[in-house]
Amino acid sequence: MFELFYDLVFVYAISKITAMVHHPVNGGIPLVTLLQFLFVVIVVLQIWLFQALYFNRYS
Repeated sequence: MFELFYDLVFVYAISKITAMVHHPVNGGIPLVTLLQFLFVVIVVLQIWLFQALYFNRYS
């Protein structure tokens, strides 16, 4: 049950993160916004990976 809860939390987080690049400015995405998006996505996916491995290994 905990793993399902955390998966839902991460799905919600990723859906909110995609709002960063959903609305282009002047027909494009600024480089700073794109780099921030990539950094946040990598961090969130790494946290999800560690959490999923922990639950699969120890629960």
